[in-house]
Formats: sequence, structure tokens, C-alpha cells
Amino acid sequence: MKIIRLIIAASLILTTAACSNANNNGKSEPVNSPAATESAKPEESPVATESAPPADNDSEAKSGLITKEQYAKIESGMTYEEIIEIVGSEGEVMAESGKKGSDLYVFVVMYEGSGELGASASFSFLGEELQSKAQFGLE
Repeated sequence: MKIIRLIIAASLILTTAACSNANNNGKSEPVNSPAATESAKPEESPVATESAPPADNDSEAKSGLITKEQYAKIESGMTYEEIIEIVGSEGEVMAESGKKGSDLYVFVVMYEGSGELGASASFSFLGEELQSKAQFGLE
């Protein structure tokens, strides 16, 4: 299951990194790999938040699992804080690249999902905005 998560995280960060290079007016800049980034600490949240879990009594929301319904509410351009408000937890930072706070800072967050074995959702951010999302087996 961890291999699947790492593959998804790596593909999302590569896609986002390619977008950030393409959006740089044709100027190609190197993108640091997550392994080379000294500041990458998966146990820390990349963005400080003060959001509370959703008020509903859904057992998945309380357990930190993302549902297909919650996933459908999440749209490109949203911030990490907005996603935390929808899901009710921070998820797990799977990869980071670049300097926190910069426009080229990239990070990928993964949530375990409700549904079949290995159900999950991943979100890739560039700067403060959600660039791409992917899910597997959510119910």
C-alpha cells in the first residue's frame, strides 16, 4: 500500500513541477527533488492551520478518512486550509520540493480513504494552490 502511495505522490509532484517550469514564461528552472530537499519533513504540516473538523457526525470524517463525496467538493485552485476544512484532517505530506512560502514550493498531501483496501486521495499543490488531485477506490 505504501508503494502505491509513493508512486502516486511521485507522479503528482513530477506533474506539478513540469507545470511550474512551463508557467515560468518559457524559462526553465531546476526543480529540487524531494530527496534533495533538506527541509522536507513529512511529519510537519506545510501550512499552519487553525481549522476544526466538520460538524457532521459521519464516522469517516471523525476518523480522518476522505470520502468520495468530500473528494468531489475539492476543486483546483483551493488552498490546503480549504481542503482540511472539507476533510476534517490534515492528511499526510508525502513529498515536498522548493522553499516554503515561495511560488515554486510544491507539496503533495495524501489521505487514506473510505472504501476498498488501499483507497486514498492525493492532492498536489504549487505555492498555495491545488494544482491536481487523484483518487483510488473511494466510496
